[in-house]
This record gives sequence, C-alpha cells and structure tokens, in this order.
Amino acid sequence: MPIKGNKGEWSEFYAFTKILTDKAIFAADENLEQLQDKFFTVLKIIREEAKIGRKVYDITDKNDVKIFDVENKAIATVKSDKIKASVAKIFAKMKEGGDAAFSISLVDQVMKDLFCTQIKASSGNKADLILVIYDRISPTYPELGFSIKSMLGSPSTLLNASGATNFIYCIENLDSGKTGEINSIQGHSKLRDRAKIIYGNKGRLVFQGVENENFKKNLGMIDTALPEILAEILKIYYEGKASTMPELVEILSQNEELNKKYGLDKSAYEFKIKSFLVAVALGMTPNKVWDGFTKAHGGYIIVKDDGNLVCYHLYNRDEFQNYLYKNTKLETPSTTRHKFGDIYKDAGKKCIKLNLQIRFIK
Repeated sequence: MPIKGNKGEWSEFYAFTKILTDKAIFAADENLEQLQDKFFTVLKIIREEAKIGRKVYDITDKNDVKIFDVENKAIATVKSDKIKASVAKIFAKMKEGGDAAFSISLVDQVMKDLFCTQIKASSGNKADLILVIYDRISPTYPELGFSIKSMLGSPSTLLNASGATNFIYCIENLDSGKTGEINSIQGHSKLRDRAKIIYGNKGRLVFQGVENENFKKNLGMIDTALPEILAEILKIYYEGKASTMPELVEILSQNEELNKKYGLDKSAYEFKIKSFLVAVALGMTPNKVWDGFTKAHGGYIIVKDDGNLVCYHLYNRDEFQNYLYKNTKLETPSTTRHKFGDIYKDAGKKCIKLNLQIRFIK
C-alpha cells in the first residue's frame, strides 16, 4: 500500500531529506528572504515515529549519513549523494500533486534507505524535526526542535479553533424581542449580519471572559491584558471591519476606552499580539496548561514554493514575530462544531460567544 500525504505532510519529509544533504539551513528575514550571513550548520537530525521510535541521523561526515537508534547503536550508513539525487525529484512531484492526498513512488526507496515508515513525525510532538546545530554564537551544540510549515498547498492554521477558543460576551441594551430574529439569521456571513443588527439596535457586547480556564491562564502568562485585547480584536473581526493582524491592531489602537484603561498605544498592542503569536507558534495550545516554555525550541522551518528552506530561530526572533504578524489573519470556523454565535441566556443575561481561529496568509 503506497504511502499518501497532502502537500504539507510531504513537505515535512522533503525538509528532512534536504537538510540531510545540505547539512545547513539559512535564517530568513520577515519577508522569507534568506539572510546570507546567517546560517546554521546541522550536525544531527533526530526524528521520531510512532511505530519505530527515535532515529538519530549523524551528518557530520561530508559524504555519509550515519543512522543510530535511540540507544546510540549504529544501524546503517547511507551515501549523502544517493539521498541528494532524489531530493529535487521529490519536490517536483510535490509541486505536481493536487489538493487531495497523493503518493510519490520514488520515495519508497529513500524511506527504506533511511529506515523511515512514515512521512510525518509522531503527532504528539509539537516539533516536527529536532536538529543538533553548531551554534557559532555560544559556541555550543544545542538540540532544538523545529516545526515545519509549507508554502505549497492551502495556507495552514496557526491557532486551530475549538471550544477552548470561545470568548464570552454579555449583550447590553438589546431589546429581548430581537433575540429570535438575530438567531434565525443564516448564511455564509451570518455572524457579521447578526452583529449589524445587534449594533444597529444600540446593543453592546461586553467581554465577560474566556470560556476555557486553561486558555485564560495561558493568555495571562503572556500578558494580563491579553484576554481583553483579543476579545476586542474578535469584535472588530466579526463586525466585518478587518481580518489581517495589522489591520485589526490598527483599528484596535483607536479604542479610546481600552487605551485609557491600560495606557497603551499601537506599538504596545503590536508587541503583545506578536508575543501571543510566537507563543502559539512555539508550543502554547489553548486547552493544555502551558508552563511558558516553547515546545518547538528552535523555531520554524519554512518550505518555500521554489524548494528552498529557510528558518526562524531564537537568534532571529524579531524577524520571526514580524513574519507571523504580517502573515496571519482571523477566520470564521464552524459555528455548530464549536458552539458559538447564537444569543443565549445565562443568569438572566443575554450572552453570545465568539470564536478565535488564526490562519496563515499564503
């Protein structure tokens, strides 16, 4: 049975094989352009699969890839040139693939040579690849986890929607007779249409809290004002005023009530949102208690649409957070699946939930 995957999944295996043979990876600026004076020499790649556990790929030798098991027992040695001959071909097949899952027959031998049984790392890991790099700044040999993002195929989500990403609001000054009318509105833009009627009838959404206690605590670790800031951003989005992060923050910075409460300006809002995006990218999830540490300790590896790889690392954190900020937007997930968007009563008050989902912009 041939192994199938979508473009994002194949990109993970492609990045693995390309780093094996390139033995280095360039850092990027906020526009995904290589920084020619910033690159990281890769000494080892550590990859984990559910079926066969961890494998260590030592690439310190110019010509060979030496493979070890989790107990550091030598398994095999593969010529780098043998793998390198397939890397460009794998990428070409990825480019040809459609939106659905597809197979790449030439990968079978590569996987056999590298003792791989799947194209993705274990799903429980935030890091897709772990690299041991030579750190010219320290100098040390840190073991760093990287998440892999592909520019091929549909844009991926940064923050997935769930019941944990619901924000709760009370609706003030709304005629109770309007509830049924508002809830009956359907269609693709129903939440924006519902918001228009609420505000058109002098209703007001007042933030009450984050539905999930873990998410609330995680946000508070980043910044105590963050739950309210994100709640205001959600209101702006669902009113149909903006969707990209820079646009949303531009409008948010004009909120006099919030500015007065926290004494913030646009640059302060940008800083807080960037900190939030980096936290999500590197390990923080809404429904799990977060200790403040990043699970993908190294950063992001991006597979560009020309086949080149670039990375964002702790040493170019500013470029990474600017990239996330400039290249993400809010979107509307399923209202039925995540149970939000309807007006309901709680302790005699009219309430509504809005959901937060963040997607990359291609």
